[in-house]
Amino acid sequence: MEFLYAAELKKQFTCYGHFYELQLMNGERARCRSVLEIVDRSIQQENPSDISEMIPDVVVIMMNPGSSRPKVEGHVDEVIEFPMSGKLTRKPLVLTQPDNTQYQVMRVAVSKGWNHIRVLNLSDLRDPKSGSFLQKVDMLGGIMGGHVHSIFCDERSEECAFSLKRKTPTPMVLGWGQDLGLLPLVEQCLEKIEGEPAATVPSAVHPLLNAHPSPMLQKKKIQWLETILNHLN
Repeated sequence: MEFLYAAELKKQFTCYGHFYELQLMNGERARCRSVLEIVDRSIQQENPSDISEMIPDVVVIMMNPGSSRPKVEGHVDEVIEFPMSGKLTRKPLVLTQPDNTQYQVMRVAVSKGWNHIRVLNLSDLRDPKSGSFLQKVDMLGGIMGGHVHSIFCDERSEECAFSLKRKTPTPMVLGWGQDLGLLPLVEQCLEKIEGEPAATVPSAVHPLLNAHPSPMLQKKKIQWLETILNHLN
């Protein structure tokens, strides 16, 4: 397959995210992103928040948003306390900078002819270091209501159900990585997507884990792409 580089992919796709601060019951706040929408430039984008109500071609589920942040200067995250009342399908989206993992998702999209990819995560917590991220997950587990950082928690079932919809029964792409510390979040996610078709690159570490889409070496990136495309085909 042709390995498209970031410069080419950025000409075709734009990324929008919903960034927020999770208000915790102990008074603290956690920086989060609930969804990432990767859209072909042919899709209307005058009001990016409209995209949050569209049904995508495919849903990809990964670990967490990493270091993702808004590109909009002066953006202020809205503060959210779950459970929320009101409509949960529309979210205020802002432009965000893609990273290497999202470029991998775009490469799959090009191969499959997808124009709209919705990226969800096991956790909304924004932290680029997996060790630090898992420490935060453990910490939040000790706070009443702290578990709502995951869209797959029971309190966010309505939001989750809408976010998982696709135009056709396209398999979801799963790529949350191979850290055993993720298993409680993975099990919660799998309960919500039970019965759904899914494509993944299996892990030798544990049957519920899978390979991350963007390993360091380009050779390994290509191997992941070839494997996931074989599964999707």
